[in-house]
Amino acid sequence: MSTKSDSEIDMDGPGSFCRARNPTGTNSQTNSMTSLQKISLAITGSMEKFFYRWGFFVATHPLKAISCCLLITSICGLGIFNFTMENRPDKLWIPRNSEFAQNTEWIRATFPSPIRTSFAIVTADNVLVPEVMRVILNIHERVKQIEVTGGKNWESLCYKLPITKFLSKRKRRSIGQAYLHSNSTTNSHTGLQILSNDFDDAFDDEFFSENSTLKPQTSESGFSQLFVVPDEFYCSIVNELDAACWEVSPAELWSFDKSLIDNLTQEEIIRVVNHELISPIFGRSVNYTAEFGGNIVRNDLGEVISAGSVLLRWSIGINQTLLQEGRVVTDKTGEVADDDCLEWELKWIDLMKNISKDMPPGINTYFVNSQSWMEISEATILDDGMQLAMGFIIMFFYVGIMLGKFNVVEQRPLLTIAGLSCVGLACVVSYGLCSLCFIVYGPVNKILPFLLLGIGIDDMFVIMQCWNNLFSSPLTNKSKLSIPERMGMAMKHAGVSITVTSLTDVAAFGVGASTIMPGLQSFCIYAAVGIIAVFLLQATFFVACFALDQKRVEDRRNAFFLWIKYKEDEFIPNSWSQESYLQTLFNRILAKYLFTPWAKITVILITLSMLGVTMYGNTLLRQEFDPMWFLPSDSYMSKYVEKRETYYPGTGYPSFLVANQVNWSESFQSFDRVLNDLKSSDAIYNLENWYDDFKEYSNANFDTNIPNRPLTPSKFQKYMGKFLYSPAGSKHRPYFKSDGNFSCGESLPPLKTVVMPFRFRKFNGPQEHIPALRKVKSLLKTANMTFNHHESPKFFVTGTGLVAWETDNIINAELYRNVSLSLLCVLVTTFLLLANFRICDYATHIALAFMTCTGSRESRAKQALKNIGPAVLNGGFSTFLAIILLAGSKSHAFQSFFKIFSVVIVCGLFHGLIFLPVLLSIFGPEPYPFAYSRDHELFDAFKPQKVVEMKPLQNSQVQVEVKDSSNANNPLFSTNNNLAPLLLCSREFESQVQRTQQ
Repeated sequence: MSTKSDSEIDMDGPGSFCRARNPTGTNSQTNSMTSLQKISLAITGSMEKFFYRWGFFVATHPLKAISCCLLITSICGLGIFNFTMENRPDKLWIPRNSEFAQNTEWIRATFPSPIRTSFAIVTADNVLVPEVMRVILNIHERVKQIEVTGGKNWESLCYKLPITKFLSKRKRRSIGQAYLHSNSTTNSHTGLQILSNDFDDAFDDEFFSENSTLKPQTSESGFSQLFVVPDEFYCSIVNELDAACWEVSPAELWSFDKSLIDNLTQEEIIRVVNHELISPIFGRSVNYTAEFGGNIVRNDLGEVISAGSVLLRWSIGINQTLLQEGRVVTDKTGEVADDDCLEWELKWIDLMKNISKDMPPGINTYFVNSQSWMEISEATILDDGMQLAMGFIIMFFYVGIMLGKFNVVEQRPLLTIAGLSCVGLACVVSYGLCSLCFIVYGPVNKILPFLLLGIGIDDMFVIMQCWNNLFSSPLTNKSKLSIPERMGMAMKHAGVSITVTSLTDVAAFGVGASTIMPGLQSFCIYAAVGIIAVFLLQATFFVACFALDQKRVEDRRNAFFLWIKYKEDEFIPNSWSQESYLQTLFNRILAKYLFTPWAKITVILITLSMLGVTMYGNTLLRQEFDPMWFLPSDSYMSKYVEKRETYYPGTGYPSFLVANQVNWSESFQSFDRVLNDLKSSDAIYNLENWYDDFKEYSNANFDTNIPNRPLTPSKFQKYMGKFLYSPAGSKHRPYFKSDGNFSCGESLPPLKTVVMPFRFRKFNGPQEHIPALRKVKSLLKTANMTFNHHESPKFFVTGTGLVAWETDNIINAELYRNVSLSLLCVLVTTFLLLANFRICDYATHIALAFMTCTGSRESRAKQALKNIGPAVLNGGFSTFLAIILLAGSKSHAFQSFFKIFSVVIVCGLFHGLIFLPVLLSIFGPEPYPFAYSRDHELFDAFKPQKVVEMKPLQNSQVQVEVKDSSNANNPLFSTNNNLAPLLLCSREFESQVQRTQQ
């Protein structure tokens, strides 16, 4: 009888197995360790002890563990009641504290738009034919029939324009006369029409022009009818104008008269659209040739005789009373609306969907409105749910095959369901906790369940692989160890591996959460929380279910019908079901041939070639961002945008100059210089220039000399009030917001905000539009404008289409920043835990197995590949299966994610299973101190040898016996058992071990 010293017996904890260590050389090995190796060993050893105890505890109390997991998940899931989905591009891809984001929010609150516009494009080989005109009239009539709650229809909801036939003889009808409302009072809450729509200008200056080209328009004459008739008479006419619904449609040229349109000829259509330039409804000049697009053909006279498309518009007005009282609602794009408007827009979308299906052959309709983005985003949730359900079904079959064996007892369908349930529970935890913390859910987050599915399955395979390495055939080779003890041993090794990979994932996403882009930040936070949740659930919920399922297996119960129990002689597993063919692939093929000299040379050459190709590919990387990528490519909105780009490519990008609290009487010279610079810039397509119109009007009628001689504030307000109700200036009136109301003939109250619409020219990518935007911003910052002594003096450029440009401006720096920091965090994490900075993720499992083996570098690399290689391959392939359904996604963003992630998986598996083992066999670091030798490797097949077993005695002493492992009656020493290098330390007798000499 004898006992061993501390250097010979290492006890890892209650009820644990202890490694038999070589008593010689222990101190020298410890002394030769670096500080980092000591830290790493301490961390790894602590984790091993923790996970042994954790596995033992969970397997001892599986029902309690399962109940706790479900309870905690349910509590976390309550946060989903605070779930908020965000789809506004400026809220997702622009830094919250950026000037652009603040200005966008300010303009929405200060200058809300009173109008919402719906658009449709009708295409055909030639739209100037009777068939197309009848289709357009049919659309008009069906839109008029839309009714919302309370019986309101198009006539009661539309945005009405005044009928101004008395002014139709002017040389050019200004756009502004469209705004001579029947109520001539202009209030301080009049909004910016354009900002109510993300897709086009609500008011097209070219449409109200007699010119038939798409060139920028010149300014009005300074002549004013206020000097032809007295103010009182002129304003009385304005106050009594009738109004009609504003709908831009070529059918307007025939007053929407069905009898006339049904009898049209192509010649008549061509004549009217080219020469009948006065609207029979409004009496204003119109230019419908500006609404034609595509392949426009003109004859020798310059007449448009053929076009591929025509643009239609319907404008509905927001209830002005509600708008002034602040009782309007904000839709999910951030724009104001009332309930009737929102309901009408949704019904319009449904109608246009039906109309587009019933188009005659050769004629197509594409449409969009302010509700489209949100309507499509919500509709895709169902599609995402279907894809996720299909993904779970595919994973169920794959995981079921890989976890179980092909017999009715050792198949594991219930355990497969439990493992997949961890992913669903992790999603609930992630969504609940993040929603509870008011973290919004963006479009990128839809990928999260697929990501967690791949990561969760990976953890499950590692746990299962470690179990199989230790206890491969529990039915044919029974173990004396209890299920909790065996589960503790499996988790002792699997827990460290999945902890390292999970920590690296969390570190990478945690760094991503520091990004300045809110949409990406949201995704990273959701992902980090989800990864932590799936890790904890796999280590607890899955392990508990595993313990219960293992008890079922050892009780020989049917895997599908649990009430069927087989006796020992009734069920003997067939031999082929006990084979792991994937393990055989690694043992007999990959580990055998991968380490030959020629194979190593080939692998290194292939890796270097891949490195060269990818480095060259990075030089071709093109920066671009478009929020439309998050919508399905076959959605009606995507199709509309595509056709808009195809048929109307030269119209440029609508934007606005916004000036708030500017002292205009002292700023004309500065503003004049800014506008001259903009007009001379090759970045600007056209400018709706109220300043030049006002300057010409005032200098011609009031003998002023703007900008050379400043106006007094009182004169500026007086002349501006007349200008905004004149034919020359009325088109600009919606873009002025004053401190109070004013009517025709009155002086303008103190001016607060002025907006000037303009268009950037068409650009070819960020390399052009980023410098153009920077140039405009620079001009405004150096404009030297004089501001009033009020809060919020502003002078900036904005526009809904500029969101993508602002994102392009920061995304390049964010890309390299986040990738670099993520790589650094992964390296630091693995370096601290494994004392090696050359591995991550897939490679982590191989490296960890390599570091725990002794022997030559090549033998350790082979052993590591055999031990954990199958689990790594299963994990990688299962991750690919988790995202494979994204390959059929209609979203460009999700298709790109699938392509990129697939390449990451393939490269990760190649580096982890092929390149890293070859590299380790040549340059691998020294193993951990006290690592298992090859003969004593925990995962290796046991060779008969002598081991030490400790037995309790009644006098509180410990008897240590040397037993021959060839004892066939003791499963602990069976040649088929992998526990030879371990000492069985009974939990209840651990405290009885005394340190005496043999």
